[in-house]
Amino acid sequence: MLSFFKRLFSSQSSHLPLQNLHKEEDNPSLKIFVAKEGGKYFQDFKLFHHKDSSTIDILLFLPHYGIFFGETLYWKASDLEHATVQRSTKQSKQPSATHLESIESKIRSKLQDVLSFDFTPIFRFIRLDHLSESEFDRLDHSFHEFLPKSSIIFNDDTIETVKEKLTSMGEYLHSPLSSIQIIGALQTHTFILPASTNPSGALLSPQQNQFLYSQLEKNTTLYGGYGSGKSTLLIRKAMLELLHNPQEKIVVFAPTILASDLLRNAFVSLMYYGAITIDLHRIVFASSLENLESFKPFLKATTVLCDDYYAMSPKFVDTLLKKCTAKRLLVVSIDENHKSDTNYPLTFSYRNPVSHQSIETNDKGLLPTLLSELRKSFQSDIPPLLILPESYDFSLFKETIDEYLGCNCRILTPSFTLQTQDIDDIIIATEEMASGIAASHVIIISDDPSKNYTYALSRGSETATIIFVSNPKRGQHE
Repeated sequence: MLSFFKRLFSSQSSHLPLQNLHKEEDNPSLKIFVAKEGGKYFQDFKLFHHKDSSTIDILLFLPHYGIFFGETLYWKASDLEHATVQRSTKQSKQPSATHLESIESKIRSKLQDVLSFDFTPIFRFIRLDHLSESEFDRLDHSFHEFLPKSSIIFNDDTIETVKEKLTSMGEYLHSPLSSIQIIGALQTHTFILPASTNPSGALLSPQQNQFLYSQLEKNTTLYGGYGSGKSTLLIRKAMLELLHNPQEKIVVFAPTILASDLLRNAFVSLMYYGAITIDLHRIVFASSLENLESFKPFLKATTVLCDDYYAMSPKFVDTLLKKCTAKRLLVVSIDENHKSDTNYPLTFSYRNPVSHQSIETNDKGLLPTLLSELRKSFQSDIPPLLILPESYDFSLFKETIDEYLGCNCRILTPSFTLQTQDIDDIIIATEEMASGIAASHVIIISDDPSKNYTYALSRGSETATIIFVSNPKRGQHE
């Protein structure tokens, strides 16, 4: 089943067309059936495993049965009138395994590498897109010998016929399989790894997939509100570009060194999770540099991606635009103010609205209030983030918090990098330095009630506290 049909015809049929130029489906029954079953339908599914890539004509996932994959053949009755087929032999020097057997082995290996103990049922079928069942019945008996009708989807099959054929291949599973787990394993670049806020992981939305598979233009902007998945997509776009284009060289810029470190960690984690091999010399993660003109990875890059573009310095932005005229440029922002050839909006936010409380105190009550709030959130697996005004003495706050809570706060500076430090404890930063950080809880200290704290609040996954200090004695914090 049996791609040798593509090559092993008799001399009378040696010039049979293998594919039509237009892969239009005459009968949508298969797609409709899959949708009714709550499954997923993929055409030209790309399977990446280590350094290998394969294209699967059709891949289906049915939660109560498993994975079905097939090969589409575009034979017409007029072309097959006198054709016969025969199985390849060792004498003919053809491989003993068929194409579909090889694909099944690759699917199984991928699932085993990603999910370890995986027993997902896998079934094969053939789709004859331009051949009806009655036309097939009139073909030479050799076709019937090697192609059982029970595994063929004809162009005139009804939804009920499709259902009967596919469901008869395996047993009904009363406990449905997880499409997130299985499709996420097979198609890693569309998977969002499990996190404390989403223990099972997730698949990209249709809107996110539309951008992921779109052609990256010379100058493109991806924009959306906080929590819309912009950074998530940037990482996956970089991965997919590298998987498809072996000669691609990509530079990913973020506003800070820490933010670029976090992006790189997310990229590598996704790559290892999905058993994908990518030459990491082809992608470089960096902060927004002042000396961009002498940064060799940028000069050699074919594609440049910028996360949190709006948080980068005007000088860097100006230099970047001037030097990217011969490169593809993707910028990620919260709006479409950047002039681009193509703009992609993300209209949905996947992060819960941040609920926050406001506390008013004076200068003397600031530290007791802060320590009390930190004590409440200190037990979380993800450390809280403390955002201070630039004018405050960060060392004083760190010393006091460390002594009171017995911890080791991390002060984020422009040179902070995960290569020499970690962020496993309370993080202290300015609003600008908080780029790329997702915290369990954010505490903001402010003396300006009129300020818009949307960006600072977006760092928290769910909750935040704003401590407003009235009449601060700045000298104590400078």
